[in-house]
Amino acid sequence: MNNRYEFYKCILYISPLVGLFLFSCADKTETNMNGHYVAPYQMKIGFGSCIKQDKAMPIFEAIKADSFDLFLMMGDNVYGNSKTEELNELKSAYKKQKENFDLLDLDFPIEAIWDDNDYGVSDGGKEYPFKEKSKELFLEFWNIPLNDVRRSRKGLYHDLSLNVDGRRVHIMFLDTRTFRDKLMPTDDRGSPGKERYIPNLDRSLTMLGKDQWEWLRKKIDEPADFKILISSIQFLAIGHGWESWNNLPYERDRMINMIDNSNLNNIVVLSGDRHRGGFYQLKTNSGKTILEITSSSLNASYPGSEEAGPLRIGSIFAGENYGALYIHTTENTMTASLKNIRGEIVRSLLVEN
Repeated sequence: MNNRYEFYKCILYISPLVGLFLFSCADKTETNMNGHYVAPYQMKIGFGSCIKQDKAMPIFEAIKADSFDLFLMMGDNVYGNSKTEELNELKSAYKKQKENFDLLDLDFPIEAIWDDNDYGVSDGGKEYPFKEKSKELFLEFWNIPLNDVRRSRKGLYHDLSLNVDGRRVHIMFLDTRTFRDKLMPTDDRGSPGKERYIPNLDRSLTMLGKDQWEWLRKKIDEPADFKILISSIQFLAIGHGWESWNNLPYERDRMINMIDNSNLNNIVVLSGDRHRGGFYQLKTNSGKTILEITSSSLNASYPGSEEAGPLRIGSIFAGENYGALYIHTTENTMTASLKNIRGEIVRSLLVEN
């Protein structure tokens, strides 16, 4: 398993600026479009979530064949919920997943953020008493360097800057667990739209916490040609009662307003968690576009009925899936796609900056 920037399919130059990686990439073409069109691209970033360590992982054959320049693991990278300080279940999950990844012989770098099942408790937030110990296991598993900022501050939020042929790709990873207040349980469990939680209208509650919000406000205004925001849970999606930013609607509104008032033109949000895939889109008051692609699960899909999705583009995709972002530097555009277990594109959309 390689998650630090040791090699790429492009020519890689390391800048003296910490966190900035420079690439010179020849044009590449997609070969498994399944009736969709993808223009020649200079970089391809994969993403996915929810991978159970005790289940087979056939989807990685397709992922390896995709020859990604970078793959983003968006949480639930193991399933090891632990109720005691020893975190034996989480330790065992990481041990098994390391064995899996070693056997898969993944030949691309990986950047990761956690969700609840690698945080240590299902649907957990800041109340989890062992979050600092589970963070140490995360840092160890993903080989995070000793001088990385995640080792010196609370939480796992961080960002990554890629310079592709003179175009900046800025990826921001949010920690939606460490600082999040408790959610409001549903008053009608299992009913459509109220499956597990209902929105809490208490304005004092937080998703990200003060420090992470301040960090994000600065980062989101940094100049970039392509802005990508990673949220382990769904951001735009409304209409269901599972975990999402809509559980804390004023925090969701705060994010939308921050994007609307920023220097951005448009932004792409990548999310996981839901064991299904889909595209979502929102136009802000000033006309900016927020596009969200949910990709879940890599090996634990939960086939089910359609659900309400007023901001969703098209239907959900319930099979095992992963995503791909194609960076077109010459046109200053991206193609966002969702792929099935065979690596075939099942959803795609052109993103213009």
